[in-house]
Amino acid sequence: MEAGYKQAPDRLERLVRRFGVRERGEQIRRCFELVCGESLRAGAGRSSLNADGTPVQFALSLAAGRPTAFEFVGEALVGVEYEQRRAHGLECMRTLAAEIGAEREVRSVQTLMADIAGTGPAGDCEDPVGAFWIGAAFDPKGSAAMTVYANVRRGEEQGRWESLSAFAAAFDSAGWQRIEAAMRPLGLRPLGAGVRVSAGGKPRARLYFGAYGVKADDYRRAFREAGGSAEFDSELELFFDEALGEDRNYPTRSAVCSFGWADGEWHPKLELCGHCAWTTNDEAVARCAAWLERLGFDAGLYRDVIDILRSGSAAIHAYAGVGMRRGEAYASIYLNPGTGM
Repeated sequence: MEAGYKQAPDRLERLVRRFGVRERGEQIRRCFELVCGESLRAGAGRSSLNADGTPVQFALSLAAGRPTAFEFVGEALVGVEYEQRRAHGLECMRTLAAEIGAEREVRSVQTLMADIAGTGPAGDCEDPVGAFWIGAAFDPKGSAAMTVYANVRRGEEQGRWESLSAFAAAFDSAGWQRIEAAMRPLGLRPLGAGVRVSAGGKPRARLYFGAYGVKADDYRRAFREAGGSAEFDSELELFFDEALGEDRNYPTRSAVCSFGWADGEWHPKLELCGHCAWTTNDEAVARCAAWLERLGFDAGLYRDVIDILRSGSAAIHAYAGVGMRRGEAYASIYLNPGTGM
């Protein structure tokens, strides 16, 4: 791992250049080191961010007609008890906010995030590790944002739903009730909640649910019942067709359903677990690239990022899926760099 870590400037620099944010390279490197530096050290321990324990992902949010930001998310401290991770995450949150000029915006949501993360040791069958995952995004036009994800995979199942309900109430409780009524019958389980902040902007929230063994058409029905638009239903059908082919007729394995609060409404998204959906990286690339091209998105950027990361991970695709925001579809792809980052 230590030898791999020393390779980071090369791959990180290549990514920064490809996304067109080279002039912000020093700031990006500081932010990356702040969030991921300690957890990438040799012998640091495992993170629950990726199935193989890697504590960082790179994110692609691709849409027609807008530039794609350089974005990463990581776990700031691994290999220690939960309460220490939680405290370190809160401090990292404040420091990263200062780096991008969003201190006031983070202060407005920090108590909310601290409350939903909870305290205390994990019980049986509970996630014993991550408290927060923290990320930063840098737009080629010059803006920056940070995202904080809080883990709620602790405590009794009903308590987890109540935690999400309390979090959602800070934004829109009526819409949350409709979401809960649609998601729970599918057997979905609460995963966590997140907020995205930027200097001068309003916080944007997101609620996350884990799913397993659900058919494509059942996802589509549930999203419609939760308030998803006909346009999102069409995009979801297209994604299942391109990403899964004939396998869309069978229950999917792991997936994440989520709803983001922005502009006065909840925006839906579904992402499939990459190592569950596809057998090899080549299969994943072929299917995802064909889907992106069909949508008119930047499949070239996607392929280039895969080529940069390919050497470090046996299963690059952590999650891939489709979301809807302001009536427009976008692709959401999270990539695991594996060793060497």
